[in-house]
Amino acid sequence: MSVSRGALPIALSSLIALVLGCSPPRPALPEPGSFELHDALEIQLFAAEPDVVDPVALAFDASERMYVVEMRDYPLGLPPDGRAGGTIRLLEDRDRNGRADSSTVFAEGLSFPTSVAPWMGGIFVTAPPQILYLEDEDGDGRADLREVVYDGFTLGVTDSNVNGLRWAIDNRIHGANGGNGGRVGDLVLRGLDFAFDPRSRAFETTYQTAGGFGLVFDQWGRSFAPYNVDHLQQRMVPVRYLERAPALPPLDATINVSVHGAMARVFPISAPSTRPNHPEQAGYYSAAGGIGYLDFEGEGIPRGLLVCDVVGNLVSRELVGEDGPAASTERAPEERAREFFASRDPAFRPTGVEMGPDGALYLIDMQRDTIEHPDYIPESRRGADLRAGADRGRIYRIVPRRGLPRR
Repeated sequence: MSVSRGALPIALSSLIALVLGCSPPRPALPEPGSFELHDALEIQLFAAEPDVVDPVALAFDASERMYVVEMRDYPLGLPPDGRAGGTIRLLEDRDRNGRADSSTVFAEGLSFPTSVAPWMGGIFVTAPPQILYLEDEDGDGRADLREVVYDGFTLGVTDSNVNGLRWAIDNRIHGANGGNGGRVGDLVLRGLDFAFDPRSRAFETTYQTAGGFGLVFDQWGRSFAPYNVDHLQQRMVPVRYLERAPALPPLDATINVSVHGAMARVFPISAPSTRPNHPEQAGYYSAAGGIGYLDFEGEGIPRGLLVCDVVGNLVSRELVGEDGPAASTERAPEERAREFFASRDPAFRPTGVEMGPDGALYLIDMQRDTIEHPDYIPESRRGADLRAGADRGRIYRIVPRRGLPRR
């Protein structure tokens, strides 16, 4: 067997990994031919293991520092005892060259954390059954203050836990129920999302939940969320209006707004795969989760909603139009039969996309060989290592080929 000089270290490390029974390494930056991306854009590596591991969400604070949610305890807690092991990582690009040069564990021992929202020098974190407030009071990059702000969210199947913390134009932080529900104070969530005022800590329900992972607002304040097979839903009617008319017949107040419908076609370039308990979903959305809003202002790339599918190893884009009081979304003309971003790496697991303060788009890759909760895997197929890839993670930076506007 002949191996090129450049491939020798990878081949040797793969052999060692095979002997030790761990996952072979994968190149941190996708190699040419291993992915497809919108022609006007290019991809760069912002951070990779060991500086970031198991990332599922991120947010930037007022100082442009990146807080990354690492769900290291996915899917059943850290072995061998299933203890809480999620962390928040603080990444900084101090020399502004487009790559993280400082990585600090801001907080650890969190229960299956799913999202983060900065506020006044600290952060709110969804760590079911709680929402926490964490703050670094002595400036060492680690959280000294850890306060339970809300309690009572149901801790259940991982992708249905509380998630999606995001600031909205009403100066409140909104969140997604995820479908597991719970009881926060006197409020029974049932199938409802929520919002809270970080100053007064007033908490209220907002909309019928889409039931999935992720929540995003467009430039007009309209909100969208995914749910596995139903990839793009708009939250239409606030629950406060529904509660004023209890005699109203039941109605869907959060609806699919894509012209492609629920469980729409996707166009992966990786080897065909599907969720083990739903073979009929191959080639269609089956694990839509993680949603963002693309806005490369002035770059000739129309604004749009981005939806991740971790089973398809891809990120789709839909442009937003109008259909009466609701939005109407559809694929961009150049992406009718391809994706905004797609990877041939079967362990590429996109869990979120965020626009950064520098104008770049940040793409989160959890990098897991298996991305499925054991509850959904038939017993006959549970022999695989469900934590393979737990030592990996990537955050990519996507920018226009001609560069970002000078700041």
